[in-house]
Amino acid sequence: MADVLVLWDSRYHNQKLNQFIEELRDELDCFSLSFRIVALSANHSPKENRIKPSMRGVLELLHEESPYHLITFGAKANALGTLLIPALKCELHTNQLPVWLEDPKGATTIGRLTHWLGLHGVWAGSPDQGKYFYAPSTSAGANGVLHFEEDQFVSVISSQLVAENGRGLAISVDKFSELTQEQLNFYGLLVVSAEYVQEGRIIELANGFGLPVLLISPDGHYFGIKEGLNGWVVKSMQQLQYLNCLRNWFSMSQDARNMVSYYCRRHQSSLSGLRHYCKALGYPEKLEQQDFQLRG
Repeated sequence: MADVLVLWDSRYHNQKLNQFIEELRDELDCFSLSFRIVALSANHSPKENRIKPSMRGVLELLHEESPYHLITFGAKANALGTLLIPALKCELHTNQLPVWLEDPKGATTIGRLTHWLGLHGVWAGSPDQGKYFYAPSTSAGANGVLHFEEDQFVSVISSQLVAENGRGLAISVDKFSELTQEQLNFYGLLVVSAEYVQEGRIIELANGFGLPVLLISPDGHYFGIKEGLNGWVVKSMQQLQYLNCLRNWFSMSQDARNMVSYYCRRHQSSLSGLRHYCKALGYPEKLEQQDFQLRG
């Protein structure tokens, strides 16, 4: 028996969706609950957690597991869960996925079914677009620096990067949510002034990509940055601390930058991502997980 039964559609071999489900598995494993994750598949093998997409197959799973929660991801899984509502003895949590995590035909189906499905969770590739946020690409922990073309300090940032022999890229703030994996393979830090984080969720978006933020904040406001966890805050670009942050980033080992990127993603996950989603189910974290966080 499982407290939580998760149903998702694996038939289209979407690698990003596979990664999403694996990260969901890791998050669920941090809580004091039992769970089972079953994929809709072309092959029916319940013992291997694969079933053909049918109401009968899902009903048999529900009878076997008697879960308190049925969680579905994607159009087909959502439709099956919703059609079974009259027979359900558990809470149903349907989830609309962004197009890049969904089969194109399934995404079209979502558009037609959203009205009557009453979806519980809407996932998006930007924190401003959905209830939950999961970034479409992930930083490779490179030592390059991103900054915004519209930033008042753009020319100074560029000059300092040249002086420090650092790689830099200025992009439009409107295109930031569209960062590609190729860009994230070369640029692993965002430098931004406070004017661009007072509105919107730039820091949360950056952290979701795995980018720490070096924030220039004259008033000393942190805007959600936890020093050393998901970024750093300086009051002025003339501060020695600012240059030290840049130099440390350039000279940091690849493993260290990867670890910073990982903790940025974990931080965002707890705010609006998979960790936040799992925590909302109401189960306590495992004691060893709490101890790990305290030690961290």
